[in-house]
Amino acid sequence: MIENNMTPEQVVRRFFERWSVSVDEIYQSVRDTMAPDAVWENVGLSRTVGPDEALGVFDAFEQMKTAHHIDVELLAIASSGNTVLTERRDIIVNGDGAVSLNIQVMGAFEIRDGKIVAWRDYFDTAQFIS
Repeated sequence: MIENNMTPEQVVRRFFERWSVSVDEIYQSVRDTMAPDAVWENVGLSRTVGPDEALGVFDAFEQMKTAHHIDVELLAIASSGNTVLTERRDIIVNGDGAVSLNIQVMGAFEIRDGKIVAWRDYFDTAQFIS
């Protein structure tokens, strides 16, 4: 659950910390943290509005079918006002501990009232296009 007194950077940190627990916790984190009208864009691949559409992208993502959790390694984080920028590695870990995907991502988050209202991820999409 997100506390209203968290800074935008704390909101983003907590959002990703929860991903290392389980897939169920990833989904709950999305439900808890994204505003009902939040826009999530995987630039060049998909654009969603609201937590339910975002979770639909997670459901359609092949690596999530065998995932146990996602380790998010924050390489850098910076914030200015309500905007938080992240450079990170998203590491999808299967139930047997094997890594099914390790991708470097730049992310931009806009936070309002403790909720993500915009989330844009930038990464090399070539590995996802077949």
